[in-house]
Amino acid sequence: MTPTIISKELLPLNNKLRKPMVEKMCGDHRINSSIEQLKCLLAPEFLKQQPDSKLEEADILEMTSHAVNQGFSRCVGEIPEKMKHFQKLQTSCEQNRRESVLPDQKTFSKDMNVNKSAIWRPW
Repeated sequence: MTPTIISKELLPLNNKLRKPMVEKMCGDHRINSSIEQLKCLLAPEFLKQQPDSKLEEADILEMTSHAVNQGFSRCVGEIPEKMKHFQKLQTSCEQNRRESVLPDQKTFSKDMNVNKSAIWRPW
């Protein structure tokens, strides 16, 4: 058998065609691996709901989608409660800041009169 000579022009083209195929295969593997992991997590729950059924890929994806939607809805529902909580904290902090920043006017005036004669020296 004679050795095949590959021209330098065909080699890059072959690699350019091969790279997308390899990336697709790797992506497919990751997807299938993720579905298998979901299947392991969801199988007990699925069997509780439908004991006589076989867990198919479509069932896994549907259950996952449903769980994600429920989680999203719960988060959206909690947002107003969290906002109320933060608004209460903000109001409380603003009140505390006002009380601590603004000194009692009588005390402030008294301190200013006492210190008028003293010269401030940085040392």
